[in-house]
Amino acid sequence: MRSARRACARCRWSLDAGLGRRHLSVRSFQPQPWQSINRRSVCLGAGALVTGALSASALLEPKPDEAELPRTYKLEELEAYFRRRPWAVAYRCAEVLRETLPLLTALIWDWRSGALSTQDDAACRQRASEAREALGRLGPAFIKAGQALSIRPDLLPPTALKELQRLCDDCPAIPWSIAKATIEEELGEGVWEVLEVLPRPETSEEPAPVAAASLGQVYRWRRRSDGQVLAVKVQRPDMMHAVALDIFILRRVAAFVRFAVRQITNNRTDHVSLLDAWAKGTYAELDYEAEANNQEFFREELGRRLGGRVYVPEVCRELTTRRVLATEWVDGPRLADCSREVIRTLVPVGVECFLAQLLDMGVFHSDPHPGNLLVSRGRLVLIDFGLVAEIGQLSMKSMATATVHLISADYESLFDDLVTLELLPQDADRRQVLPPLKSVLVQGMRAGSDIKRRAKNFQSIQDDLSVIFYELPFQVPDYFALITRALAVLEGIALAGDPEFDIFWAAYPFALSRARSVLGSRRTAGLLSVAAASAAQQMTAEERANLWFSPATS
Repeated sequence: MRSARRACARCRWSLDAGLGRRHLSVRSFQPQPWQSINRRSVCLGAGALVTGALSASALLEPKPDEAELPRTYKLEELEAYFRRRPWAVAYRCAEVLRETLPLLTALIWDWRSGALSTQDDAACRQRASEAREALGRLGPAFIKAGQALSIRPDLLPPTALKELQRLCDDCPAIPWSIAKATIEEELGEGVWEVLEVLPRPETSEEPAPVAAASLGQVYRWRRRSDGQVLAVKVQRPDMMHAVALDIFILRRVAAFVRFAVRQITNNRTDHVSLLDAWAKGTYAELDYEAEANNQEFFREELGRRLGGRVYVPEVCRELTTRRVLATEWVDGPRLADCSREVIRTLVPVGVECFLAQLLDMGVFHSDPHPGNLLVSRGRLVLIDFGLVAEIGQLSMKSMATATVHLISADYESLFDDLVTLELLPQDADRRQVLPPLKSVLVQGMRAGSDIKRRAKNFQSIQDDLSVIFYELPFQVPDYFALITRALAVLEGIALAGDPEFDIFWAAYPFALSRARSVLGSRRTAGLLSVAAASAAQQMTAEERANLWFSPATS
């Protein structure tokens, strides 16, 4: 009872007669000084223990060791490698967030306010430019990711694609001291008895690279034994660890994006699979011995199919390792910088070369930007085989039949081809997709026969398809996006030399021969007869008369 009375004594009840309310005031307990000191000491001690434990954990974390990383993209091994290095992952995440959070905040604000609509190209271009600069600061893996996104019309609008394509420009070079250390580590200090260094600018005492990219840079040196000039590509330091770490982080971001997108939209894009496909190619580019194997394969196969019209430089095996690649140096300008006559002559060769890879070899050069297409002794020269893609037999046949169905204007069958090629899901609505698809394809084919509009032919189709892919349930396979990019590069180079160039007619002979081998002569002839009748129905009477009485038909 005494304890109860003492507890009640600590409370004072008062009645406010005017308001009829009762207030309770509780006399606060004042801690003794020794209690405050003890609490403060406990907090400081616990903080010191936690800080010490974290510091010890960071110090004991294994250092980056590229020898532990797989030579090819193996997800399980990468996961195990970085689970043992949580602090490296945390530090890189902080760097990425510092660059991306302001940009993402601005993008979300613009999206909520409607500033990123397809009608507002200026706002979209501004944000895409900011994204391009941020990706450049974040390093090689993010640059590669931006380059991959620049050919994905199903993920980004056309304005953003054009801005991200600027990431393909040259990158800053690394200092010579670092490149020299990499060469000596890979080939030994005695390599300078084999190679003669050729300083590039006369004003520089150190060798300067002739080109620099996101993963490595190229030097022009001479082999002492026979005087042959070589192109020596040297990888930037610690690239495998840096790229693998960014892939590890980006894969988790892709999983979150996939979950969020599927919760709020009907978009079916598998962002994790997309990231894995891109990561596999990017990771493969870090192995210069694998690139040497690719280059030797293309040298043999293209030489057998196209004879002396296409040339692939020889690989110098004794000077090639995982981080150093030596190949024959080829003197010659870029195809895009040549005269109109040379472009008119060699672009059809380039189209045939690309179609041979696409429809016959099943493996194609996946990075055919203008810097990788040279001209030497009247031949088209292909270089840089770090990124190649494979196509299955089913996809090769489907592309051949799709070409014939496109020529014959058989859009119903073309729809089935697109499903087989995984451009459309199995349950795609034929009635929803066919009208806009037919409109775009008819526009493109007609532009190919109109001299005034032909110069805008392929680019116009690509821009329209970008809008369609962004709004309809298309799901472009990675290899198909690379095909689109390759054709766009060839078309852009060709139009610089020949404003009347038509990519469809340039591709027609080889595609038709390949379709004949797949479908047979009788079926191909039947489809082409339907195509001729369809084309004749779209001509005016005067155009049909001119065609009938032209010298070629008389």
